[in-house]
Amino acid sequence: MAATLPVAGTTAVDVLDQLGLPAGATVLVNGVGGGVGLAVARLAVGRELRVIGTGSTGKREHAEAIGVRFIDYTAEDVAAAARELVPDGFDGIVDLAGGASLRTVAPLAQDPRDVIAVGDRSVTDPGGRFVERRVDRENLERSARLALDGLLAPVITAVHPLSDAPAALATVENAHTSGKVVIKVA
Repeated sequence: MAATLPVAGTTAVDVLDQLGLPAGATVLVNGVGGGVGLAVARLAVGRELRVIGTGSTGKREHAEAIGVRFIDYTAEDVAAAARELVPDGFDGIVDLAGGASLRTVAPLAQDPRDVIAVGDRSVTDPGGRFVERRVDRENLERSARLALDGLLAPVITAVHPLSDAPAALATVENAHTSGKVVIKVA
């Protein structure tokens, strides 16, 4: 579990801190099924935010298990489904998918400045922001405390030996994983 904190855990803390949404606000996590998306969703639920997430069919179970209202982009029109759930627009959007998917969800925010992307710097085109990563001891220790308190519990869906590292990394790079993939060194 500790291996997932330096990236997924601290990124989740960063995006939610930068959004600064009050309890009761609604956040869309675009690409909720991966390790960072699930961490963002779990922390958002812990902050008493209403969480709606997008992902593929295989990622539904993990997302719904932590309290996410799931929109399957392979089975429904994301923008239409999101507008039906939140007609007045989202208080915040965390984008983990990028590309065309980001361009689909960004207009769903009440304020374009409340769209934060983790991987796609073009988020600034519609007025959004790119996450400001705080890669320091304080943020890592904060993520570790959240994990110890049970508020940040990474979903580890696969553990591979070091000899399988190239195949494991290829799976992650192709976005076919749900949760985190861990490579065991020893």
